[in-house]
Amino acid sequence: MQRTLGRAYQRLQGNHPRRPDGHRATELFCDALLLLGVLAVPVGAWLFVWGCVARFDLVRLGGGVVFLILGPLVLLLWERLAWEPFGKRLSQLS
Repeated sequence: MQRTLGRAYQRLQGNHPRRPDGHRATELFCDALLLLGVLAVPVGAWLFVWGCVARFDLVRLGGGVVFLILGPLVLLLWERLAWEPFGKRLSQLS
């Protein structure tokens, strides 16, 4: 997960390479997955804290837990879709 977060941070700074196939729709989809994964964690934390403050509202607590689990899973999916083809292409070139 640390490697995934490092690659996500590089991509947000513009240093992470795009997919080698170069299709614009695929790039937009991968960037949308990255944005969803990055935003899911703070939203989940916010919902969880709000659920605790609101007298342990189970709907908010459950939503927070779901988002806290969904964020890293989406980031791992992003890594598989966005990074793996690039890594395979690099290994074929060398």
